[in-house]
Amino acid sequence: MGTSSKGEKRGKARKTVKSIKHENKYSIFRMLILVLNLIVVFYSPFVRGLYFEAEQLPAEIFILVSFAIFWILKHMENGRKFISTPIEYCSFGLMLIYFISILSSASTRLAISEWLKYCMYFAVFFMITDLSSTLKNKLIVLWTVIAASMGLCVVGLDGAAGGKVVDALNNVFDFLHIPVEFFGIYVDGRIHSTIQYPNALAAYLMAVFFVTVTISIISPKIWQRLIAGVCSFVFTTTIILTLSRGVMILIPIMFVLYLIVVPKGTKLRAFLMALCAAVSSIIPILFSSLSGRSDSNLWLGIVLGMILSLIFTAVVEGLFKLRFKVMLKLKLKPYFLFIPVAVAVVAILIITSIPKELELGSYNPQGGDGYYFEKSIELQPGKEYKLLFDVSYMNNDDENSLTVSVSSRDKANIMFGGDSRLVEVSENNSDTLEIPFTVPQGSSIVDFKFVNNSEKSKVSIDNAKIVDSKTGKNLKSIKLGYKYLPDSVASRFQNLMVSRSFIQRQIYLNDGFRIFKDNWLLGAGGGAWSVLIFAYQSYLYWSTQSHAYFLQVTVETGILGLIILVMLLLSIIAQFIMDYKYKEEEDINYRVVQGTLLTSILGMFLHSCLDFDLSLSSVFLLLWTLLALFNSGYRHNKPVVVKKNDGSSGKSGLLFRLNNLKAFNTNPIVMAVLSFVIMIMPILFATASSFEGKYQDSMAAGNTDDALKYIKNAESLDAFNADYKIKYADLLLSGENITKEDFETAKRLVDEAEKTDKYNAATMENASILNIKMSMFDKGIELVDRAIELRPFYEQGWQLKINMHYQLMMAYLKNGDPENARKHLDLALETINNAKTKNEENMDPFVFSEKTMEYLERLSYINDNFEDFALEQVDKVKFLSINEMDIDSDNVPDQWTIVQKERVDLSISETNILVNNIKDNTPGSVETRSISFEGGKDYKIELIIDNPEDATDVLYFIPGLHEDFVQLEKAGEGKYLANIELPSDFNTANTYIRFRFLKDLLIKSLTVTEI
Repeated sequence: MGTSSKGEKRGKARKTVKSIKHENKYSIFRMLILVLNLIVVFYSPFVRGLYFEAEQLPAEIFILVSFAIFWILKHMENGRKFISTPIEYCSFGLMLIYFISILSSASTRLAISEWLKYCMYFAVFFMITDLSSTLKNKLIVLWTVIAASMGLCVVGLDGAAGGKVVDALNNVFDFLHIPVEFFGIYVDGRIHSTIQYPNALAAYLMAVFFVTVTISIISPKIWQRLIAGVCSFVFTTTIILTLSRGVMILIPIMFVLYLIVVPKGTKLRAFLMALCAAVSSIIPILFSSLSGRSDSNLWLGIVLGMILSLIFTAVVEGLFKLRFKVMLKLKLKPYFLFIPVAVAVVAILIITSIPKELELGSYNPQGGDGYYFEKSIELQPGKEYKLLFDVSYMNNDDENSLTVSVSSRDKANIMFGGDSRLVEVSENNSDTLEIPFTVPQGSSIVDFKFVNNSEKSKVSIDNAKIVDSKTGKNLKSIKLGYKYLPDSVASRFQNLMVSRSFIQRQIYLNDGFRIFKDNWLLGAGGGAWSVLIFAYQSYLYWSTQSHAYFLQVTVETGILGLIILVMLLLSIIAQFIMDYKYKEEEDINYRVVQGTLLTSILGMFLHSCLDFDLSLSSVFLLLWTLLALFNSGYRHNKPVVVKKNDGSSGKSGLLFRLNNLKAFNTNPIVMAVLSFVIMIMPILFATASSFEGKYQDSMAAGNTDDALKYIKNAESLDAFNADYKIKYADLLLSGENITKEDFETAKRLVDEAEKTDKYNAATMENASILNIKMSMFDKGIELVDRAIELRPFYEQGWQLKINMHYQLMMAYLKNGDPENARKHLDLALETINNAKTKNEENMDPFVFSEKTMEYLERLSYINDNFEDFALEQVDKVKFLSINEMDIDSDNVPDQWTIVQKERVDLSISETNILVNNIKDNTPGSVETRSISFEGGKDYKIELIIDNPEDATDVLYFIPGLHEDFVQLEKAGEGKYLANIELPSDFNTANTYIRFRFLKDLLIKSLTVTEI
């Protein structure tokens, strides 16, 4: 036994020595491959975050080529080891499950595209894992990530400062003909940088922030620590200027975790370095627009902040050179550091929450917004409250006036607008105001609006509070402003749980879970959310991402994918525990790096539960890069986990089994060939995309022959792309002399597009149009119905259906086939009830557009006069009231709008429209939808009402034609007419007819026709 054991050890030693010799022999090639990976990691954030396929495909090709070369190198080194650690098995499983989900995918093309991305992620992960076996190589990778992050910050900060550097860079790109342009860098007061999404940028920088803090601890050279300190400051400043609520809430939590997982002896230094960055960032914030400064001052603040950061870092270095003798003697426990952290956090919260009185500027009739202020708070619904506050005017005169309105909003109002006015009070020269109000049931939030009506005096408001109306108990103090916190920042962190963003994410989760229930095992394939969500959504939204990575994986790969993802997270934690508990590692820097990587990785995963940052390939590449570095130390130097001999199968037994997973070996040549085979797909996609671009250029130039050639090539190379098939078929059918071969080819392409992309509503609509073009009417109607089922809340889909029936009806009427015309007429009018039924499931019900209503009005006219009408009369109908049309179920006819809701009510009464004046002495107005009048033409207005008393009861007004309301002429019992003549220069934009009825009545019909 002893001889055998010694022989095994000698054999292992010889293999290790041989492996090291091979690594040394090919070290240059290994470094070259590492550099190839780092090129992609570095540049990917600067090309729109690598979010779009146009940028993804070149990156995938580049990485797959690198992966093939990597395996050729492994063959030269005689290396056959493939996956061996729990993380590697799970990451490979995630790539594999995305491949399997192609079989059940809603869109084969999107599923393949998503799988290719995971092939790229795995390749980067595996190569960096293998090539970063030393701390030196890990630091090279980390410094590359830091450099990319600094580039993001510089571009973003420059965008916030006016964009001069960005403009210069774009000029350079244009001069060198580099197809890159930086835009959307700074939008709505938030830094987006080239990632173009502020929350994703903040998550990216949060992960790298912990890396720079660590490098400022472990780097042997002072200049490296100083640079890392400055980078930490720049990242902190940029994160603040993204105004990302999720990251700002998450980063203190992750920093606590960071202090827990880094080893003893480094915690205090890590805390101080992070504190230096945070304190230094105050300077540029004071010079930014958040503090009301000009954007051009930001760079001055950045420079001053960098200087302060260097000073702070030097001071910390000096303190640690003195060894911090007093602190060391105390031998502080790790948890002691929570005290200064807590003190710092509490101090910041106290300082930033110091209130100030609200000052409203004098009213400006010309516009502006300084004379009013709005504040929203959460209050328990169904209770009575009082709003109390003190008021003081700068000038005491009779013109002083303040208006305060109190409104409430439920979740639907928060999402889609609107509110319920509870009370409105106007006061003159009052010192104290007391406003009672009752919050209705179902309310989520209460809004207070303060308006200064005086043009001469400013108003100060202070000591605002909410008290219980019955008991007088002080329930909540309302801070109308903060002394040291800009309103733009404070408002983003108030009422988070009832904010539109939070409610919207709840809806995404609910809708996504409905997709999962129908595709629970293997999922619906990569990219399924963007295709299927329209059939499951609670209202019409256009987000192609679920805003929650775990939900996205679940929808796309089912329960199996979710299990693999959860196992990946557990594997990360398990490997860290095994490293921490069982590895005898003398180098403390290794433990610091591992703790840092764990913090950054978990932080990115946690933030991905709130947003779609991992849908940006550059952000996900960063995560896989950090995960590779984390896994590398474990792969190359596994800890020795000892299994207990007491027969227990507890935690230690599980860790023992995980640590001793059997390595999966492979043939390097097979892997190289497989890489090249997979690489064919992105090459085909990229080439096809190039041909499609040439097709677009040719179409723009009117060269249809070349366009046909290019789109044919694109379709043949990217066989799963339904869009190419539709464009190819459309071009074939658009020719002047269509051959039988062209027709059959077009028919085949349309059929293939339908089958390939059968869950895509846009594809169904396009296929429907082409089937109608090929005189395959029933198939065309069937496909447009399918499109509506897939996207029921999209109004244009209903318009397409109605238009098809309308055109077919008119064609049959012209050909003398009233039977088929009647069929399509009835089907078209049925869409009103069908749309209303679908709308019952819609949180934000739609109404038909003006164009759709025009079709329906003509159809209704034909239906009313089917036995006796002239076709030429149909186009002369400009408006016809379909009284019972109310597809949004608000009991207000869809073709009408109430102008003054406080004065008049409009509702449907059987087949008529009931007009009810709320105040008899001040009648309100109602108006029609926008009507497509034409200048220089004459029109007739015909209104029929019941039981009119006299003609003066009915007034009408057309903007641009009348200066005030005029009377309609009575033309019989309940019938009123007006003939109008429009001048040739009449402005037809947004033209409607507004009515004012002096008495309550029923509208039976309103028709507007061209004479």
